[in-house]
Amino acid sequence: MQLNTDLYKMISKAQITEQLPEIRTWYEHLHAHPEPSFQEKETAAYIASGLKKMGLEVHRLPQNAVMGYLQATNAIGTIGLRAELDALPLHEQTNVNYISQNTGTMHACGHDLHMACALGAAKLLSAHKANLKHNVLFVFQHAEEKIPGGAVAVIASDFFKSHKPDVMLAMHSFPDLKAGEVGFRSGPYMASGDEVDVHIKGPGGHAAMPHKTVDTVLTAGQVLVALQQIQSRFIPTEIPSVLTFGNICAESVMNIIPREVLLEGTFRTMNEKWRKKALKQIKQIVQNTAKATGADAETVIRPGYPTIENDKNVTAKIENIATKLLGSKNIHLLPLRMTTDDFGYYAQKIPSAYFRLGVADSNGRSAGLHTPEFLPDPKALETGVSLLVQIIQNY
Repeated sequence: MQLNTDLYKMISKAQITEQLPEIRTWYEHLHAHPEPSFQEKETAAYIASGLKKMGLEVHRLPQNAVMGYLQATNAIGTIGLRAELDALPLHEQTNVNYISQNTGTMHACGHDLHMACALGAAKLLSAHKANLKHNVLFVFQHAEEKIPGGAVAVIASDFFKSHKPDVMLAMHSFPDLKAGEVGFRSGPYMASGDEVDVHIKGPGGHAAMPHKTVDTVLTAGQVLVALQQIQSRFIPTEIPSVLTFGNICAESVMNIIPREVLLEGTFRTMNEKWRKKALKQIKQIVQNTAKATGADAETVIRPGYPTIENDKNVTAKIENIATKLLGSKNIHLLPLRMTTDDFGYYAQKIPSAYFRLGVADSNGRSAGLHTPEFLPDPKALETGVSLLVQIIQNY
């Protein structure tokens, strides 16, 4: 990867290169010792120990989040950087010598890479705090992968409030781009995500005598069809939205009409205003459809993460830095994504930017996120650390 050496001020490319072996060691340790959401105790201890050795002010939350504060001598503001501690419930299927040692748990979303890059940036920047323009709050957050997420607890903490950033950043792995490439998008970028459970209930009965009962299975089917109005007729066509039910559970047999059918789904959209209206409409459609067949219905909605809307000024500024560092050919416009991340909570309160780090190999090959074969190209470590350092130096 060719980096623009003109951009380097305090921290040289040689210094970053010299630090890479230790960063690689951190990455491999974190990859080999993944922990599930809300159980990241050893990961948190490892991160906290590293930050303390660098001389940062370290604060730990009971929920496992770790924050490290780097105070610049003559700061004009504070930049926040979020990385995630948690891993996923998958059995890793790679052949690296640092494969997960915790059976059934692996870093399949790049959180190990994010943590290693943030640690690398913290170590490099901590040696130059006298020359930094901004304080830096490194947020190693727990439980990004599991609702209700960890961001809310971090934001509510006294330490975060007393060290509140003026700008919040998050860098995330992206298998669609090669190592050495990065992606940005201003404005709405990622969707909100709410879990929707629909319970259709009736007295149950013999399948040969449906006239003596209420057909909960038929009602469930009618509810599924009726709910597609949410996307096709209710929400304005220019607002990306998805309502998908991935599980139907009747727990019955062919000649029994069950007493209850459960539909489990997810609703995602890019607009918070319409999100609230659509969730109300979902409940209304379920009730009215069930009533027409004589069934009872209950809709349970578990609120998920809000949309991520990248601040235009913040995004433009860091994209400009990335372009100078990596060259315009390695900068890409990101497509809209219907996936979610609880970074949206930060973005609701602080001007923020969530951008992507390419992790595919030089031929563009990479397994997808959340798959047991996912393994970032380690060359992405250099790009990630260099970019974080230069953004914080030059912002």
